[in-house]
Amino acid sequence: MMRYERATAALGGIARRSDLRLVGLDDETLRIVVAYGKLRRVRQAWFALPDAHADVVRAFQIGGRLACASALRFHGEPVADDGMLHVEMPGNAVSRTPEGGLANVRLHWTRLPSPGNRAVVDAEAAWRQWARCERANL
Repeated sequence: MMRYERATAALGGIARRSDLRLVGLDDETLRIVVAYGKLRRVRQAWFALPDAHADVVRAFQIGGRLACASALRFHGEPVADDGMLHVEMPGNAVSRTPEGGLANVRLHWTRLPSPGNRAVVDAEAAWRQWARCERANL
């Protein structure tokens, strides 16, 4: 595994251009790596490993990271699939509309980020979010 792949994996499968520069990828090398499919651009100046989880990439394209039931499923926890992509959004963020719109997306706005990595909140935080989300949607 190449150094940039290890660094990106350690960040949850998503890396900023500046993260990749820190491990030695200049812009030209990054363009080559993307052209060969070793990384894919998910939004301006952000890149994902080619095998990054589709829900992680979609959440990131919206402007957040996996949360609530989506994070629980990602972590392998037993939670029913409600058909929604749950995304934790920073309080100062602006959501981007993905292909297909936001019809099956539930945004969880927060002032303080939950524990976890760049891609997904941790399971404990996701369970807390799920308890609030489930009560709110009864």
